Amino acid sequence: MASDSDDATLGIQVANQFINAANARLEQGLSPDVVAQGMRHAAANFTAFVVSHDSSPDDTADACVDEFKETLDYYLPIHLEQREPQTGLEQLIETVKKEQSTD
Repeated sequence: MASDSDDATLGIQVANQFINAANARLEQGLSPDVVAQGMRHAAANFTAFVVSHDSSPDDTADACVDEFKETLDYYLPIHLEQREPQTGLEQLIETVKKEQSTD
C-alpha cells in the first residue's frame, strides 16, 4: 500500500505532466488564459467525478476548493518572484487598472 508521501510524490509527477502539456499548448500559440481555463475546467470536472464516487469524508467539494486555494497561495509568490521587472508603461497600465478597480 502506498504511503501519503508516495501519493504526494506521484501527484506532483502527474501535475508536472499536465504542466508539460500546458507548456506545449503555449508553444502552439494558445494564450495562457485559455490554457489555464482549460486546466481549471479539467481539474474541476475530474475532481467532481472523484468526489461523487469516493466515500472518503475528506474529499468534499469544500475540501477540494480549500486545497486548490492553499496550492495557489503557495505557488503564486514563487511565480511573482520569477517575473521579469515591468517596464514603465506596464507599471503605468497596472496603476491605472488598480485605480479604476477602486472607483
